[in-house]
Amino acid sequence: MNRKNVLISTPLVLLASAAMIFQTGCAGPAASKTVKGATMGGAVGAVGGLVAGQDAGGIAAAGVAGAAVGTVVGAVAQNRENKRQDTLAQQRAYNQAIAMQKRAQEKEKAQLHEELEIAEGFRITQEELDEMTTRAESAEEQLAVLQKRRDAAIERKRSLDELEEREREALAEAARLEKELAELEGGATTAQNNTTEEPETPQL
Repeated sequence: MNRKNVLISTPLVLLASAAMIFQTGCAGPAASKTVKGATMGGAVGAVGGLVAGQDAGGIAAAGVAGAAVGTVVGAVAQNRENKRQDTLAQQRAYNQAIAMQKRAQEKEKAQLHEELEIAEGFRITQEELDEMTTRAESAEEQLAVLQKRRDAAIERKRSLDELEEREREALAEAARLEKELAELEGGATTAQNNTTEEPETPQL
């Protein structure tokens, strides 16, 4: 192919490559990794052949080779993704089965407990209920008496602590005032003695 044909085919190859890359990007997650890899590999191969200056056949061959490589790479990636999705699906199914089994066991346990309570209720007489009512009320009265005794003891202790604190404060204040008054009285006596002393008669 001459230079003129290459120059004519260059925009077409670039346009085709850009279209394949755009299609790959727009395919989104819905497209498989195999398809994406083949498309991207073909586009990269075609662009590489174009940059290398090959003719149309070389560019096409490069595109096919790139698509083949991209297909293999995409297939490997898709296989890994499929395995990961399968593992996640199995894990979700296992968790759901465990949760369903647990709910079923709890429901069965609750139903069994209710049946036992019903059977036990049929064996209880009214005399037993009356006797238990009397015993429960007697126990509650005894508890109330003990609680009152405890509360009274706590109140007496708090009152004693408060009186002792009042005593300490009063004694401390009395000691302070006694000391203060003694100092004031001592100073007043000294001053009075100084004013009542007769002056000495001067000798001629």
